[in-house]
Amino acid sequence: MNPDLAASALSAEAALARVQGAGTLPDPIFRLQLKDIDRARGSIEPTRVNRIDYTVEQEFPLWGKRNLARSVAAANAAQTVAGRDQMALELVAAIKTAFGDYYAAYEAGAIAGDIKRTLDLMAEVAQGRYEQGLGDQQDAIMASVEAAHLQTELLKREADQRRAAARLNALLNRPIEAPLARPETLPPLPAADLMDLQQLMGRLNATSPILRAQGAAIEAASGAQALAKKNWYPDVALGLSVVDQNRRWQGYEAMVSVRIPINGTLRQAEISATTAELGAARNRRDAVAARAREQLESAFWNFDEARRIATVLHDTHIPQTELALKSAVAGYQQNRVDLLTLLEAQRRAFQNRLEHLTYLVNQERAVAEIEKLLGGTL
Repeated sequence: MNPDLAASALSAEAALARVQGAGTLPDPIFRLQLKDIDRARGSIEPTRVNRIDYTVEQEFPLWGKRNLARSVAAANAAQTVAGRDQMALELVAAIKTAFGDYYAAYEAGAIAGDIKRTLDLMAEVAQGRYEQGLGDQQDAIMASVEAAHLQTELLKREADQRRAAARLNALLNRPIEAPLARPETLPPLPAADLMDLQQLMGRLNATSPILRAQGAAIEAASGAQALAKKNWYPDVALGLSVVDQNRRWQGYEAMVSVRIPINGTLRQAEISATTAELGAARNRRDAVAARAREQLESAFWNFDEARRIATVLHDTHIPQTELALKSAVAGYQQNRVDLLTLLEAQRRAFQNRLEHLTYLVNQERAVAEIEKLLGGTL
């Protein structure tokens, strides 16, 4: 449904179609010659054509030029196909990233909603105490202010949901306001044995469409250089004529013509240009490969960091802060804990849950980046 991907697919289809026509013989030439033309004395107007030659001529590129032309076209097509594959992978990565943001916005809203319900309850308790003369009005005000702050947080998360949904719809070429289902969960993470940096580097070199496109570019440039060198060798054209003499078929004529490559400046310029293009393609591949390795390693360590921190938050920090919050709520209800202690426990619990959610989404972002570089799912 994505128009960019559809356009890239059509470009790849066009490049593959050109391979079929590459290296074929050029179109033959038909030539009609009027000879032995008579004219009246004192006139320039022709009065009679005594001979007509009907000639068909076909040029034949020699020295393997046709095979080279086919190989260049095939390499260009391979580069275009690799570009299409890379665009598809980038689209998938963008969708996964947008979905992660969509999921995070919903989950953050749910977390804020849970905390707000707790604060609303505490605000009622504080107000009740104040009305009974057991507490300060400041506590009731502080609880209400904190609940209002979380209401603002809920509004921000709703806006995040709409932005992420709009981005998803745009990537899928759907109307911006098209409805999307509520996200249930994040995609499962790859198995631990697959997340080995050395194995990922080996797979990058073997399957990456980015590197495949650069390899095809080198192959095309190499073929173009070889073809430019072959242009020093002459091509041959064969022709056959049928002779019409005085409106009677008189016989046939055969001919051979050779294209003489005497324009040395042109040939040398072609060779110099294709040699430079080949060197540029090789340097470009080295640069792209280095950048891809750096991006892969960076994504791997981003994943490792997010995984470690998410584990610590899930196993240690969140249980502790949730327990501290429950204890603070119970203590405040029994007038053993002041409101500031309760609010601080609430903020820590909220922050830890949001931070855990952020690192879960960061893991998905890193996996999407790795899969985009490798050219497939883990």
